[in-house]
Formats: sequence, C-alpha cells, structure tokens
Amino acid sequence: MRRTTTVAKVLLVGLVVMLVSADTIVAASQGGSQGTNAKGIIIQVNPSSRTVDRGDPASYSVSLTSTNGFNGSVTPTVSGLPASTTAAFAPTSVALGAGKTATVTFTVATSATTPDGKADLTIATAAGASQADAVVVQLYVQWSKKTFSISGNLGTQLTPGVTVPLNLSIANPNNKSLALTSLSVSITGVTRTQSAVTAALPCTASDYVVTNYSGSYPLTDPAGSSSLQSLGVPPALWPKIAMLDTTVNQDGCKGATLQLAYSGAGEGN
Repeated sequence: MRRTTTVAKVLLVGLVVMLVSADTIVAASQGGSQGTNAKGIIIQVNPSSRTVDRGDPASYSVSLTSTNGFNGSVTPTVSGLPASTTAAFAPTSVALGAGKTATVTFTVATSATTPDGKADLTIATAAGASQADAVVVQLYVQWSKKTFSISGNLGTQLTPGVTVPLNLSIANPNNKSLALTSLSVSITGVTRTQSAVTAALPCTASDYVVTNYSGSYPLTDPAGSSSLQSLGVPPALWPKIAMLDTTVNQDGCKGATLQLAYSGAGEGN
C-alpha cells in the first residue's frame, strides 16, 4: 500500500507541473504574452501584438501580479519605442498587496512620421529590489493612404504678365484629420473662346506657368471641408498661375478657360 501511495503522489506532482505549463502556453496563444516569475512579480500583457495606421494609438492591457509575498509599489516601464512615438501607462504605478493583481493600460501614440514596420516593445517594472522578467510585445505600424479631393478656382481673369494665387479647396471625407504630404496643380488644357477659334488665334498651356504649393509638409487637414486659406497658409505659399507676357500676339488667350488637374497624397493622422 505504501508503494501505491508513493507512486500516486509522484504522478500527482507531475500532473500539476504539466497543467501550469499548459496554462502559460494557452495564455500566450490567446493573444497575451506571459512573463515568468522573478523575485515576486509576474507581468502579463494582452494582446501580444497590435497593428495600427500611422497617427493612430495602440493600447495594451498589462497585468501585474504579486508572488512570493511581494508587497509594495510597482512602476511599469517600456523600451524599444520607434521614432516619433510616445507612450504612457495609466496609472503610472500601482501598489500591490501580497498575492494581488493590478491592471494598467499601456498606450503608444504614433504620429504621421512614425516609421513603418515592426517594433519590439519591452515591458518591465521598476519595483525596488523586486524586478519582474520583461515581456516583449510587438507593434506594427503601417502607412495608410486616405482618400480626399482637391479643387480650386482662380476667380479672376489672367492677363499677360499677371500672377494669381490659387486657394486650393480640400474635401476630407474621413472621420479624422489627414497629414497631407504633397499637393500639386497642372494645366491639362486650354479652351479658347469661339471668336479666337474662328480667327485662328492660338493659346496653349505654354502661355502659362504654374508654381506649386511651397509650404511645409506634412500639412494637417481636418475632417470635412477646408482650404489653404482656412488652414492659415499665407497666400505667398499657395500655388500660383501666371500668364506669360510674350512678343507673340496673345489675343487667343483672351477669355480662355484653363483645365486644371490636381493631385496630392495624405495619411491618416
């Protein structure tokens, strides 16, 4: 009977070890990243990875558990943040009682200039002599182009030697602001008046010069309708269209209509 009891105890101990190991694997496979016990604190982070567009935040739930009777203040820390990001824990520190668990929210704020790709974020603790093994989670940042439209109207006739600034109008249908990284205007055609056509008076895009937007990028554009003027961009930085003053008869350009094409690029901000 003693031998049977001894064998039963050995089997039971082995079963307990297997269950603890399996639980750790399951926690990780369910989206968490599990740290191991080191001097009284266990860190668990959920999920183990986040994917966000540039300019969007990413949040993780960080659980801090006291083991081996640890009792005291714990401050979570992070390293490995990509450029142009900031991070914060809320709350910034917690008081752990023996055997207790506290949860903090870890948020990474990306920006329009955060580089694309994967970053390994190492989450650890500062708790005096009781330090936890660090947990590594992933942050994937991706560039996300957004749809918007550009239009413009000179609002006045061009005459030889005159330059007119073009106040671009921007329609942003997204529910958040955009970081515009390029704006351009080009002349795709010229429609002469009927009298100019009848008199065979020429007028082409070569009679005009386009100077594109010369302001800085990225240009932040809010959701909805806006313009360079409403965004506070000085007219000196707006695109400009000038009619050249040449020695050739330019009567064919009197009353002509220019067809303009607009293009640009923007990212979620």
